Amino acid sequence: MSGNKTSRLTERAATILLAVVEEYIASGTPVSSVHLKKYCGLKVSPATIRNVMASLEQKGYLTHFHTSGGRVPTDLGYRFYVNTIPEFRSLNDSFSEGIEQELLTISNNVDELLNATAFMLAKVSRMFGVIFISEYQKSILTDIELVSLKGNRIMLVLAMDTGLVKSIVLNLDLDIKPVFMDKITQIFKDRLVGCTLKEIHKTIKVRLIDTEMYSHELVQVLVNDCLKYFRIDNNKLIYTSSYDVLLEQPEFQDLANFQRLLPALDKAYLNQHFKDNFNDYSDLTLIGKENKDKLLNDCSIMTTQFDSGLITGKVGVLGPKRIPYGSVQSILEKFAEIIQSAL
Repeated sequence: MSGNKTSRLTERAATILLAVVEEYIASGTPVSSVHLKKYCGLKVSPATIRNVMASLEQKGYLTHFHTSGGRVPTDLGYRFYVNTIPEFRSLNDSFSEGIEQELLTISNNVDELLNATAFMLAKVSRMFGVIFISEYQKSILTDIELVSLKGNRIMLVLAMDTGLVKSIVLNLDLDIKPVFMDKITQIFKDRLVGCTLKEIHKTIKVRLIDTEMYSHELVQVLVNDCLKYFRIDNNKLIYTSSYDVLLEQPEFQDLANFQRLLPALDKAYLNQHFKDNFNDYSDLTLIGKENKDKLLNDCSIMTTQFDSGLITGKVGVLGPKRIPYGSVQSILEKFAEIIQSAL
């Protein structure tokens, strides 16, 4: 949960700031000095609490909606909280086992499993669930077919050991006799099945150059554009839950606010956002304007990484900045473990 550095605070100021953030996360209403004194066990007077809160506001950690109202955390206040909380809350063991068993019995097809995982993640966290795949290149080709279509078009079908099947139509306008199509298909089966996509990218020319059909126009197209054809489509790189779960959050019960957010929940949009802003090999939380996207200024995205050996990626949630960060991080880590054990 790394992020931007925040300035050092005194122990008292840090204690009060953390209390404000936790109370606001729990209630969704501005937090007053009287409330902190009464419910948070702070051993200082309300006047002292007010003075410290005023100082925190001047430093940019807190803000307020109304002059006489309580305080709410800013992005900087949430960042301090996320960087400071010492431990994540552990999940109930029986609850965790129930989640794992339900997902593991769904399917050994990675596409179905990850789609179900995103929905289950939303159900458990009460946030918008996201599974982002950063690399499928370790997955192994288990079958390949070349099929003639009407209009002299050709369809390439790839089957992977993860259960994914990719099909793409090549608009090459090639009239290929069935006997040659069969020969080319068999050569590709013989030379490429059992290889990872990464191996195919690096060695396809060497694997095919001594075959009798290597100079054929179709073979040359697939060899020269192998990065285009031997890859997983972008729509298989991100899995999301239903966004209806966000309507349960007070921040999004104003439909105008929710409608402004909707474009950012589109799969293609999120896929690009994850590629641009999330490192492949670290857990990362982006809060508000740290997302560098005005559509997500009022949101936080929390992630943790997974690597099953076949695929790598991130499991994450998107929600209001008032995410219960500690418990949600525990949920994310559990789901990352489930993905790794299932694949």
